Amino acid sequence: MREYKELYNQFIELLKKSKLVFSYLCLDELYTFVKKRNNRVYVWTAVGITKTKRKFYFYYLSKNKNANALFNFNLDLPKVDRYYTDGHFAYDNVYGEKATQKKSKWTNIVENLNSQMRDKISYLVRKTKAHSKSFEWLDNRLAMFFVNLNLKSLK
Repeated sequence: MREYKELYNQFIELLKKSKLVFSYLCLDELYTFVKKRNNRVYVWTAVGITKTKRKFYFYYLSKNKNANALFNFNLDLPKVDRYYTDGHFAYDNVYGEKATQKKSKWTNIVENLNSQMRDKISYLVRKTKAHSKSFEWLDNRLAMFFVNLNLKSLK
């Protein structure tokens, strides 16, 4: 399972070195639990759309839902001029005027990604007894999902 996390990290590094030009990013966050209900973990997700309309998918797992966690996620994201987000305060703190903070057809892209994640990864399903047993296991499972998703988008 750990090889997926390594593959995901290699993918991020390749994207950073590539000459791909991204038009915009759509960002969102969701939460789940590790071990017990009061131990929340946040999954920050992003969909990057290139000038040629190709989609790439990103995630960051955090124990906090704050601007610092978003800033750490931002280090792995491609640089763009426009960010589409919901109204969470952290987006305004990190992106400022570059962030459009309202529900729209752009945020529906990343909401669709969150829906796919909840459908495919049992740990993320709402109102379930299936919680991840460890932070690392959840991180590896998310890496597997995102590696497969990005491989599909390359076809």
